[in-house]
Amino acid sequence: MGTKAAATLGVSLAMFTALTADATDAKPGGPCGLVVQCDIDNTSANAELMPRSEVLALEKFPGDQGGQVVKDRPANAPVYDYMSLNDCAPARPGTSTEQVTCSHALRDCPPDELGPLLRIWRRTLQGAKVIEPWATRGLTCASDVAPGSRPTLTMADVKAAFMRTPWSKPQISSQPAGNTTLVNLRTFYKVNWTMQGFQPGEVDRSVLRGIPVQIRPKLVGFTYVFGDGSSTGPTTSTGGVYPDGDVTHLYRATGEYPVRVDTTFGADFSLDGSMWDEIPSTVTVPGPSTTVTVREAKGVLVNH
Repeated sequence: MGTKAAATLGVSLAMFTALTADATDAKPGGPCGLVVQCDIDNTSANAELMPRSEVLALEKFPGDQGGQVVKDRPANAPVYDYMSLNDCAPARPGTSTEQVTCSHALRDCPPDELGPLLRIWRRTLQGAKVIEPWATRGLTCASDVAPGSRPTLTMADVKAAFMRTPWSKPQISSQPAGNTTLVNLRTFYKVNWTMQGFQPGEVDRSVLRGIPVQIRPKLVGFTYVFGDGSSTGPTTSTGGVYPDGDVTHLYRATGEYPVRVDTTFGADFSLDGSMWDEIPSTVTVPGPSTTVTVREAKGVLVNH
């Protein structure tokens, strides 16, 4: 076999130990139980990932040297049978939970790999007879070439759903009241969340590839755009009113300025609603503009 890929992966020690276990050692109701979320502990071990080239070169039978033509091989000689399942503790060949997924499998592939993280299983057949049971062969994120893999939920699916989330688009208000201010007067700004769409902490529920997924947006930061070419942020401050508001701006010329706040969202996802993991992506949503009119105050002499 070829040299292992240099890419490494942090997985729980219990999961790593399970990679060397035979499928016959599987015990339903073990430390994780038959669930889709499974993180046994926080101890990490490095497990090497099989690169695409090595997955494509997996042996087809005992003694396979990778040649295109095999001579003098009996028709009933042993052959290898492969299955690739999500790297989740309950996902074992021949069990009712072999097709489950888990956040670990979705999140733990390198950013440049397709994913999800798959565990490759292999057994040996001679005709219809199993002569060696399922045993783990290795880990890979090259899911498009993994033998015996089936369409499954990927982090790309979760990211796409995150991008489709109907966001709440905060609108900006200013003080002095009436969205009218004066040149060189400190103007205060405040963010107001709209009722439509999802705000940070609210949960958007959907079904992706038959799997219920929950996405919970969180605030990364606001960028206040003042309409005169200047802005401030990112900041997590929602601003406020006089005298304590901490988002202010001075206009140097009269005019009408389109003011808005752009909101950058991140999000966490969950497959069962109890354990949350971060989606490695953000999105910036421009808010609706509010026109702020800037006028100039002039002194007027009054004859009493």
